[in-house]
Amino acid sequence: MTMLETATNIVVPDQGDAWHRLRREDFSQVPLDGLSAPLVELIQSTMRADPALRLAADVVCSHPIVIRARRVMERGWEDGRGFAASALGEGGDRLLAEILEGR
Repeated sequence: MTMLETATNIVVPDQGDAWHRLRREDFSQVPLDGLSAPLVELIQSTMRADPALRLAADVVCSHPIVIRARRVMERGWEDGRGFAASALGEGGDRLLAEILEGR
């Protein structure tokens, strides 16, 4: 849910029809266009209705997008920029392109 909120800049509802639609894997109400296909697949794979089909934490942690995000954050920290990998911070668009698309 956190990745969905962060990637789409929405607040995931905590109850009601919109919540239940997400829990049934209905993402039609979420603005996913513009996101990379691998990111959409990762988000949807972590939100499967059947818990047995959801990605395990170790699989999520080893996903290329997560690895690139971690690398960018660590590099920013080592360069003294602190939390530089935030899309809300300095270099947001460039950092997002690097994380999501490997550029």
